[in-house]
Amino acid sequence: MPVRADAFYLLDHGLIAFLMVVVLLAACEIGYRLGLARQAAPDSQRTLMSGTGGAILGLLGLLLGFSLSMAIGRWDTRHQIIIQEANAIGTLSLRAGLLGDPLRDQLREALTAYTEARIALGGSRERPDALRAARNKSEDIHAEIWSVVERANIPSTTNATLGSLINAANGVIDAHELRLASLQNHLPSALFYLLLSVAALSVAFLAWGFGAASQRRRAPMILLALLVGAVLLLIMDVNRPQRGIITVGVASLERTEKGISTQAP
Repeated sequence: MPVRADAFYLLDHGLIAFLMVVVLLAACEIGYRLGLARQAAPDSQRTLMSGTGGAILGLLGLLLGFSLSMAIGRWDTRHQIIIQEANAIGTLSLRAGLLGDPLRDQLREALTAYTEARIALGGSRERPDALRAARNKSEDIHAEIWSVVERANIPSTTNATLGSLINAANGVIDAHELRLASLQNHLPSALFYLLLSVAALSVAFLAWGFGAASQRRRAPMILLALLVGAVLLLIMDVNRPQRGIITVGVASLERTEKGISTQAP
């Protein structure tokens, strides 16, 4: 049975954090004990091990920097798409005012329900049924919106009015796929495996140096391991906006929903 490409992103956020910390602390302890066993190692070997550990730590810093930058870039893209979607919904609601009754009210009622579904789509992935329902509801309302636009194609509607409605409706519908694609645009899970492997290797080399130098205090090594783990968790949290602490937010859609409800008929 093939493994799903997004299997990593279906794991519990807390479980991944726990495993990362365990791996880093285990690497730290293993490196330290191996260093204790090599206290009689010549200075040349210690220098070589320290240099190798420093090089790996530098590589880790470079990888973490690039990974955090890419994760923040994806987070910002998701945020911009929500703003774009809110603007598209608001624009179509305003242009609905160009229509007469009952089309105007029908279109705004459909947009109110649609905005509620888009807000629900920003919820947690811990509730897959709710997210699936929000997506299906959004796609159903697309047909309702387009039905109103089609019925507006009557002789009393000018070409300019009809053209503006069609463009605005297309903007709302097109934003749907952009939103879905942005939610699935994660960093490759292989990148996190690489980061964790390099991080574990770097702290293990550092711990080996402490052990070989007969340094009994483990606090500096543990603090470094926890610091690296914290950066890894930050990258993962930004990259999983529907699972972690750092969320994209749907404030723009909430304001649009209030704006639609206050528009005069």
